Amino acid sequence: MVLAEDGRKMSKSFGNVVNPDDIIEKYGADSLRLYEMFMGPFEQAIAWNEKGVVGMRRFLDKVWKLFEKTEIQNSKFKIDSKFKIQNSKLEKLTHQTIKKVSEDIENFKFNTAISSLMILVNEMEKQEQLSPKDASASSAPTGQAIINNQLLLKLLSPFAPHISEEIWEMLGNKKSIFEEKWPEYDKKLIKQDKINLIIQVNGKVRDKIEAEANISESEAKKFALSSEKVLKYTEGKTVKKTIFISGKLINIVC
Repeated sequence: MVLAEDGRKMSKSFGNVVNPDDIIEKYGADSLRLYEMFMGPFEQAIAWNEKGVVGMRRFLDKVWKLFEKTEIQNSKFKIDSKFKIQNSKLEKLTHQTIKKVSEDIENFKFNTAISSLMILVNEMEKQEQLSPKDASASSAPTGQAIINNQLLLKLLSPFAPHISEEIWEMLGNKKSIFEEKWPEYDKKLIKQDKINLIIQVNGKVRDKIEAEANISESEAKKFALSSEKVLKYTEGKTVKKTIFISGKLINIVC
């Protein structure tokens, strides 16, 4: 439920009602739609804040500018469906975003889905040029990844349908974006190279370290017992056993 900026329920008697028509006229329907889903968990009551709508409009402006970075002829978008990147980090992030957004939509976690899209857009912004390339993944030079630049629009479309459809049409697509198949992620590309390994002593968190995702129990134990934060709780004591959950944590039992 959306509350007024004063934290109370919107009511004419309180004089705190926000007219959606005014917001749409000022910022656009997509900005309002995005903000309402981004405010917080779907089941929680959140106070309205117009600054949040401004933030969503800025995000949509970023999306628009991403497509302006592509080659433009005669002031119109004239690009194909793929661009080449030199950044494997972006490739991994794209597939991780597909997985995240897909799962969050099913679980009504719209705020975290939109957050992950923002992270992806920020990473895409770092590319010097999102230039069109008529190439397939199989023909790409070694070390260069091919990513469909329309994936972003497909992921964004449930949240911002108007701008997504408009850019989709500008890209030369004849059918609606909502007739397209939902993107699928590559399982090989969603794996994390690094993790934050939680170190516990007798079940209580004492430290967190960055480690390889495939770190072994023996290596995790070595890191744990060399941590200054952990030594305060283990020094002079005998380690009875360790409980190791791969990719997550190690618990030192004294």
